[in-house]
Amino acid sequence: MIKRENHDKVLNMEKRYFIEDVEKELCITRRTYYNWEKAGKVPKAKRDPMNGYRYWTMKDLRKLKKRTGRQ
Repeated sequence: MIKRENHDKVLNMEKRYFIEDVEKELCITRRTYYNWEKAGKVPKAKRDPMNGYRYWTMKDLRKLKKRTGRQ
């Protein structure tokens, strides 16, 4: 059974978007994103602590679109 305080965290968890979603949203390749990240054009993505995958929230995607001029 989930403790009450943890239950609230689970319910409030934002949807995560992965590199495939970023590729589609920004119309770029994965390699382009990685190059931008390495060059500092975009901030580093959050990482899932369990598997190390990069992920973004909807708020992060909006910021990326604005920062890259791909609104």
